[in-house]
Amino acid sequence: MKHMNMRRLIDQFTFELPESPSYIYTRFRQIHERRRSVHRYWPAIATRCQLIDGYWRNALLHFCSLIILGILITSFFSRPLNLSYILSIAIFTIGVFPPLYYFIYRPIFTGRFLPNLENAIATYEQRELSLLEKCKQDQLSNRALVLLFYVFDKASKANYLSPNDKCADLLHKFFGVSTKGMKNELDLVFKKAKRAKLESRHLVEVGKSFEDAFKVLETMKFSDGIKLLKQLEQQFLRS
Repeated sequence: MKHMNMRRLIDQFTFELPESPSYIYTRFRQIHERRRSVHRYWPAIATRCQLIDGYWRNALLHFCSLIILGILITSFFSRPLNLSYILSIAIFTIGVFPPLYYFIYRPIFTGRFLPNLENAIATYEQRELSLLEKCKQDQLSNRALVLLFYVFDKASKANYLSPNDKCADLLHKFFGVSTKGMKNELDLVFKKAKRAKLESRHLVEVGKSFEDAFKVLETMKFSDGIKLLKQLEQQFLRS
């Protein structure tokens, strides 16, 4: 830990830390997630602005550190503080900043910090997108959900489900999927003509939906539901 802190202090003094890709990504993630915990829709561009502000604050802190170090070193070889010494320090400070700005701080900002920041944002957003896609892959398909609802409807002898807009709207409220999408899935379950028009690739997708639905019912050990689902599967195979 001490070694890491010393290394970070050295990087800060040599102004290597603010341009480090790993440091920028870590800071972006920490700030962005902290802000989103307070503001749900906090955008990445707002965090970007905060990191840019942080870069220039680091640059100012770095500049002040150099000046203070210079004062400490020269104070050992100079006479007691007087007005001329203070004026010379002020003139030196004003004179040295423009070269540091144009030849160090600004080139590092435009050539290294900003590209690394944009890359950190893209990496973070891609990571978020990958997690979202994984969640979607883990979820049951709309068709599998309709198959399960069909089974529960038949097993309970409610016999409510049918291919109409009213049932489609009910499923829409249950699963948060569009009414039109639910209506298409109901048509597929109840209408033989609709199933007959399925292409081979769609048949593969249907088979996957049945597999997923069977897994749920088997996990529940719902034997009556499994029988009902097998009967429906046979209807699909005969179409």
